[in-house]
Order: sequence, then structure tokens, then C-alpha cells
Amino acid sequence: MTKHLSQREKTVVVAGLIVVMLVFIWFALLQPYLDTMSTLDRKIKAHRQSLSRVEAMSEQISQLRLQLADVGTPKRGNRPLFTRVESLTEKNGVREQLLSMRPQPATTQGAFRQQLVEIRLDRMSLLQLVQLLHAVEYRSGGIQVKSMRVKPRFEDRSLLDVNMVLMSLEAL
Repeated sequence: MTKHLSQREKTVVVAGLIVVMLVFIWFALLQPYLDTMSTLDRKIKAHRQSLSRVEAMSEQISQLRLQLADVGTPKRGNRPLFTRVESLTEKNGVREQLLSMRPQPATTQGAFRQQLVEIRLDRMSLLQLVQLLHAVEYRSGGIQVKSMRVKPRFEDRSLLDVNMVLMSLEAL
């Protein structure tokens, strides 16, 4: 078949075959390989990000375990929640606004006992409330706010009525 072709035609046919072979190699071998490699690179990047998030979460978990272990260790002179809340209100100067304190029955959850005290504070300023919440959060030694309702007073909108449930966890 190639006997009837001239030298120039043979050169064109060989060049065409080379181009067809290069296109075949590109689309059949190289392009899928490059696509697969870029997909794998993206997956590696995503997995590295996931790994860094898992490492950060692992660090948080270990910190929380340390905090939980700290809660679980019995503290010397650990007073009942009722007296701790009472002294907390005295230290923050809101004893005059304290209308009532009702201890709730203690409940057991796993290896911990949960104590609750419901307090009602009347005619508090916003500054006093923020100072009390800050003291509960950072200086109370394990007391946490479980729930809180705040209502402005009818006669003076700058004063607040606050109902709050405070809780503490203790190891059994």
C-alpha cells in the first residue's frame, strides 16, 4: 500500500501516525495519570487539614480531661454550694439584692454529684450582674450558671430582676 506513495506522502503519513500516537498517549495514559495525581494531591491536603483539626481537638480533650480530673479531686474545706453562693453574693456586694436562695435536691450523674441552688436577685444594675457572673465564672471554685432569666423592672428599666440556677459538680 505504501509502495504507490511518493516520499513526500510517506513523510506526511508518518508524521500523522506520530501525531495520532502522541494524542493517544496523552489521552489514554498521561491525562488520566495527571488527573489522578491532582486528585490525590487535593485529598492529601484535605487529610492534612483534618489531621491538624484532630490534633487540636485531641489537645482540647486532654485539657478537658485535666479539668475533669481537677473537679474529681476532693478539695479540703469544700463547703456546701449554698454557703459558697451566699459568700459569693456578699463578696460582690449584691447581698442586699438577694431575695431568696433555694437549694435543690442533689442529683447523681455517673461518678459525680450535682448540687443546685436557685437564687433570686432584685433591683440589680447591669454592672452588678456582670460582676457577679464574672465572679461565678472565674473566682467561685467550680460554680457554674446552669440557667438564668433576666427581666427589666417595670418602674425603672435600668434595674433588673434576675432568677439564676447555680450548680457545682463534686466527685463521689
